[in-house]
Amino acid sequence: MVFLAACATTPRAPVVVQPEQVKNFDLTGHVSVRVEGKGYPGRIHWQHSPQSDELWLYSIVGSGIAHMRQDASGAMLIASDGKEYRAQDLKLLTRRVLGWDLPLDGLQYWVRGLPWPALETLEEQYDADGRPKLLKQGTWQIAFLDWTPVGASRLPSKLDLSSEGLRVRLVVETWKIDAPFN
Repeated sequence: MVFLAACATTPRAPVVVQPEQVKNFDLTGHVSVRVEGKGYPGRIHWQHSPQSDELWLYSIVGSGIAHMRQDASGAMLIASDGKEYRAQDLKLLTRRVLGWDLPLDGLQYWVRGLPWPALETLEEQYDADGRPKLLKQGTWQIAFLDWTPVGASRLPSKLDLSSEGLRVRLVVETWKIDAPFN
């Protein structure tokens, strides 16, 4: 006697991503940095965890501009010429080596559509879906220009950040996240 069993698959509920629960992420995309009227377009790959950040900046044609890493022991930046620089954090290193401040401590929140807890929020505007459209924190203004689906939720896919002579436009092409899902 032969028994046949049929497995019925139940449709999975869409995964809901809560931005505040995203602790680890890996993103790639385009970045454009404008400092004192000079523009520096390129590409970015960023791996973030609560313990460390690792970023690669590339020119438009794909050549490496900088490889950066920051963790509890400090920060390291390897420039395109192979020289290695070290400092307490990446903000100091990018200022010294690249000529502009990388607001990494805040960017890890803003890129998820969240306010940076270390700075007072001076202004908040939301879109019709309740997502942030504009945040003003400290000297920073963060405009959320577009959102991309990640599961049943959305994460920012286009941000425009500006502060005192510096403007950064980030367009996220791919998100990989590791978060508890509801």
